[in-house]
Amino acid sequence: MKKYISLVLAVFFLLLFSVYVFAEQVIGVSSFTNLTGDKSMSWLEVGIAESVSYKLRNIQDYIVIDRVNVDKVVNEVQLGQSGLLDDTKAKKAGKALGADIIVVGSYMKSNNRIRINAKLIEVESHKILKQVQADGVLDNIFELQDEIALKIINQTNIAITQDVKDKITQNFTSNISAYEFYVKGQEFLLNKLDYPKAIEMFNKAINIDKNYSLAYAGLGKAYSLRNWEQRNYANKFDPGLLENSYTFSKKALEINPNLDEAHLSLARYYQEADEKRFANKWQLCEDETRKALAINPNNAEAYFLLSRIYGYDDAKEEDYLLQAIRKNNFLTDAHNNLGVIYLDQNKLDLAEQSFKKAVEIDPGFKTGYMNLGVVYDRKNELDKALDMYKTVLQKYPDYPLGILNLGIGYRRLNMLDQAMEQFRKAVKIKPDYANAWSEIGYIYLLKEQYRDAIKNYLASLKYDPQYRYSLANLGYCYTQLNEYDNAIKYLKQAHQYHSDYAWPAGYLGWLYRYKINDPVNAKYWYSEAIKRDPGNQDYQQNLRELQ
Repeated sequence: MKKYISLVLAVFFLLLFSVYVFAEQVIGVSSFTNLTGDKSMSWLEVGIAESVSYKLRNIQDYIVIDRVNVDKVVNEVQLGQSGLLDDTKAKKAGKALGADIIVVGSYMKSNNRIRINAKLIEVESHKILKQVQADGVLDNIFELQDEIALKIINQTNIAITQDVKDKITQNFTSNISAYEFYVKGQEFLLNKLDYPKAIEMFNKAINIDKNYSLAYAGLGKAYSLRNWEQRNYANKFDPGLLENSYTFSKKALEINPNLDEAHLSLARYYQEADEKRFANKWQLCEDETRKALAINPNNAEAYFLLSRIYGYDDAKEEDYLLQAIRKNNFLTDAHNNLGVIYLDQNKLDLAEQSFKKAVEIDPGFKTGYMNLGVVYDRKNELDKALDMYKTVLQKYPDYPLGILNLGIGYRRLNMLDQAMEQFRKAVKIKPDYANAWSEIGYIYLLKEQYRDAIKNYLASLKYDPQYRYSLANLGYCYTQLNEYDNAIKYLKQAHQYHSDYAWPAGYLGWLYRYKINDPVNAKYWYSEAIKRDPGNQDYQQNLRELQ
């Protein structure tokens, strides 16, 4: 699997990606408006929209856009209840979403009764297609949401079987209080990205209803994402987070085997699990992902996870990422990882485009800014690269990779003291960070303080014995100190461990020719260097002179 290293903002509705819709209708449900004036009922704004969206996912002819993304666009163009017939706003919202239909609605509570209204807006004509309504007692909120979902399906002229209808009308709890905590957990999980608060809400939900499978699935996902956040951005490893994800995902599936999100949480667990525990972890990961797709063929995150499983194969990975984007054009990680593929292929303009899409979707997506920084660094736009790295560190000041890249940016600008400050900070946070120790060594090398450089390169090799730049630069430093035996030792290791790296052999050729006066070995090493870098004129010239 690849390691995803993973960096402005634009008006959201200008983020217009092509969505390749075939037979499916793309539909988005925005949060409902609370017309009651009762703030204690405000949680239903998200609750109704989430529930209706979830039910519509059972229709294979629909690609259902995540409610969070619908809300972002609707809010951006100010398409509220009072502006539904504004042609320009409706068209902008639909275009930004890549949607065929947008559902907006409201609800009114009076005493113990509640009325839910929903309007279907056709994007092409930017007109209201139909208004649907459900009216009843609050205690029957689950059945009322079923009614709204079924009427929406009916108005889009899609026929459903009794089996599909049964799935749509399946409700995972009958307790409104448990449902309220679940809805709040979803909001923290998907919109606010506050995983500890999401975990708190989901736990409250299952404490009320011990058989609430969706809440267990939410816990599985929240613990998985918290583990990823802590590991990647804070350099903290808490195996309990991953094990909790496993436990709650399994519990969700024990209660209800047909939860695609629970299968995906389990798949994420296998992806992160130790191979000593699961030797076939990648097969287990793929099995769970395929189960999720069997339940919901339009699950974009499942295609994204398949792209990770096949991360060793650029063609397959790219194909799965494009499928994920087709199913959910707002899937930040898919755009980011597509950019990583282009970055690896040195297609810098395409990489920049993909990373920009990622951060336009989610302005708080720090990995996208980090990768934009790498693109700008490779384009030699160093000031822009530094801005991207600083953006990351504003939110995650202890993110080791961000600190390292900021230091590299300073070093490339010849701001050596500022670079050293960042590298030392990186190894203080992550003492086993071989790359950062090597960068400290390189600063000393640039300052011609070779003994100090050697000390830090050796520290780097303690944590990564085959790190190419530490090995090669040790050879250089020992040469400057006339300690040729040590120089040869490390240069040969660099050559041995890295078959695509020509410099150590070329430098050995130079060392044997000009310092040791050994033309036989000099010719050998120049020949070895040319095998790896046939176009290098310097190596070729030296070899000709030695013939």
